[in-house]
Amino acid sequence: MQVSRAAPGPEDRQTQNRGTGSGGTSTGCAEVAVPARPPGRARAALAGLRAPVVWVLLAIAYFTAISGKPLDGVLMLIVAAGLAWDAGRRALRHPGSESPPVARPARRPGGRRRLLIMSALLAGGAVYAAVVGSFSRYSWPATAGIIGLGTIVVTIGWHGPLRDRPASGRLPVAGTLAWVAVLVAGCLWELGALLQQPSLTTDSYGHPTVSTLTDPVLANSPGRAVVLLGWLALGWYLVER
Repeated sequence: MQVSRAAPGPEDRQTQNRGTGSGGTSTGCAEVAVPARPPGRARAALAGLRAPVVWVLLAIAYFTAISGKPLDGVLMLIVAAGLAWDAGRRALRHPGSESPPVARPARRPGGRRRLLIMSALLAGGAVYAAVVGSFSRYSWPATAGIIGLGTIVVTIGWHGPLRDRPASGRLPVAGTLAWVAVLVAGCLWELGALLQQPSLTTDSYGHPTVSTLTDPVLANSPGRAVVLLGWLALGWYLVER
């Protein structure tokens, strides 16, 4: 007894074609993973502008320049541009990557070696503060000494910490908001005091800015040396962090 088979209809052919790949051997439905496209260079270049610190530095650069300190304003502008450029470079290298760094055990030198290093750093910092503090304020030797050391430290630490350290994870929301509130209040107070002066280049103790309040301390060499020592200690703390 011969059984006749009906020719496959359009629906049957569609079902067969759906399960056949380009080579005609694969069956089933396979999904091809499409790699994430990196952001364009224009978007990457603007990635740094999302960081609030960049806008803060740009505002500081502007008001510092119009208040009679153009060199300080240019330096702030360079720092803001560097941070924005670094954010864009990271966006091109690691698009969409927001995962925290992997925790690694911190490695410190031995006790005696660490003591020698700390002693050398303290002695060098004291000599640096005494020499640079002996120059008059806003002089080229003092400016070159501060800018030179800052540039060296930033260049060395730009690519990350110098030693392995445990990952800090995400910043706590409450602490971050508290620091943001303090910084915003300080910036508004400084801006209000600056605008209430007789002019942008004339100091007033009725509405003093931070630079006006520090004038008595920075008026003599010992005061400048002490401030430089505090600046070095703060910088070392940030580098260690």
